[in-house]
Amino acid sequence: MLACSALKEQYRQQLLDGNPDVQIVYLKGTFDLIWSRMSNRSDHFMKPHMLQSQFETLEEPDNALTVAASKSVNDIVQELLKYLKK
Repeated sequence: MLACSALKEQYRQQLLDGNPDVQIVYLKGTFDLIWSRMSNRSDHFMKPHMLQSQFETLEEPDNALTVAASKSVNDIVQELLKYLKK
């Protein structure tokens, strides 16, 4: 398993190229939700003030499993497991 931002379609295509088993999951959240979570964590390299540029760069994927970031971690994991079993 690999997790990365791959904010642009070009980056996702590079990950998919020659890797038929790679699946893209888009954990979609609002700016406010992500900001509040980032603001509550400590000792992380990604600081909340960096978030705006990430949202500006983001090209939302068309060919991905989209999961709401507002769900609980358990619900997200269950949805991913269900999707991967297909």
